[in-house]
Amino acid sequence: MYLCKKMIFNKTMKKNIFIISLLLSCNFAAQSQLLWKITGNGLKHPSYLFGTYHHISIQYLDSVPGLYSAFNSCDIIVGEMVLNRADATEKIQQSAIMPKHITMNDLLSDDEYKLVDNELNSVLKIGLKDVSMMNPSLILSLYELELYKLLTGFSDDVESDSYFQLVAAEKNKKIVGLETINQQIEFLFGNGSMERQADILVETIQQKNSVIKELIQLNKLYKVGKIDELANLSRGQGKIVNYTAEEYAKLVDNRNADWLVKLPELFKESSCFVAVDAIHLGGNNGLVKQLQKAGYKVKVP
Repeated sequence: MYLCKKMIFNKTMKKNIFIISLLLSCNFAAQSQLLWKITGNGLKHPSYLFGTYHHISIQYLDSVPGLYSAFNSCDIIVGEMVLNRADATEKIQQSAIMPKHITMNDLLSDDEYKLVDNELNSVLKIGLKDVSMMNPSLILSLYELELYKLLTGFSDDVESDSYFQLVAAEKNKKIVGLETINQQIEFLFGNGSMERQADILVETIQQKNSVIKELIQLNKLYKVGKIDELANLSRGQGKIVNYTAEEYAKLVDNRNADWLVKLPELFKESSCFVAVDAIHLGGNNGLVKQLQKAGYKVKVP
């Protein structure tokens, strides 16, 4: 049984390792709100900021005006972390495993266990026992992704942020991560107790129909470039399963503040193409407004 679980775990982890974790028409002006040009404040070279979204096909990138020319013009490609590190997969796998002294039976009531088990069998075609060694946050990520695939036919295995780094490596561009693998692990699997993560998993499944509508809404907001509304929805304003203020700060605001210390030094070094999740761009604490407050000109190119 353990070997079976390990095989399932390794297979799903390899396919979804960078997914933790947000349909349709768009226009020129709206799309451009995902791509921002950064100048001023003494910079010798312009840099660019682009908001990614892991539920969007990389083919969508073709429809964003000026995106590839911005990418090609930059010497440094900046992401949340360097994705091709040899030790990344192993470290994330190890951290995604439940502590040995905790089981899903400890975290869920009998009714909750049956609910989650039935839903995983229905959507993922595997039962809770098959993934019981996984952190509840990872189970939720796998569930939401598969739900989204069934809903939309989405099938890409390469996310847009990892795509930029893959191309950058081929072009011998410098790749910089704003965070270490250990920091990413903490954000992915250390935000809240096991009990809290299990509660969110159950709440999500209980409100499945509303969650589907929310996934579609997030997708629509992304495709029309409404980064402030994306930030509001991710923060919990209208969201089905709300983050606490502390949880959201840990996932977004605190990270933005840390990046805003690191990015100016990178901008001074050379032209940068910064690709991070779009929820980090919008809102009063988002990168766009905070860079503007710091004296940069951040405008649609």
